[in-house]
Amino acid sequence: MQQTPTPPATPNKFPHPLRMLLVDDSVVLLKTLLAYVNTQPLFQVVGAAVGGEEALYMAELLGPDLVLMDLHMPVMDGLQATAILRRRVPNIRIIIMTLEDSATAETEARAHGAHGFIWKRRLKDDLMAEVHRAFCPDHAEDDLPCGGRD
Repeated sequence: MQQTPTPPATPNKFPHPLRMLLVDDSVVLLKTLLAYVNTQPLFQVVGAAVGGEEALYMAELLGPDLVLMDLHMPVMDGLQATAILRRRVPNIRIIIMTLEDSATAETEARAHGAHGFIWKRRLKDDLMAEVHRAFCPDHAEDDLPCGGRD
């Protein structure tokens, strides 16, 4: 059964729930992410990909609002996939995640078009704030028009 893609979110609209695509070359980490994200009512996971090329295909097919993308993957890394995805689907939001604790990694991610950056060790602590910044960069976290709270 083919799903009809939904249009990606625009910067001034914070949809509820956010349709999320998870991308990591580790199946174990994908399962862990899926278990965590499914506990958060703000998110609806629409797919998971194990590499950059698969992420491009799935993002175009499924139309997620948000992609949570690993930085380091074989064949096509998260930076390459982010740059291509931003050209193909300009309104999609992408947050890069990595184990690498480096300011350079964050700078590179943003230079390639990522809207956010999270260290995997802090994902549970920082995900909500980073998602809010990705969709509402000019609004405080309690700003209701962009915050999408009922």
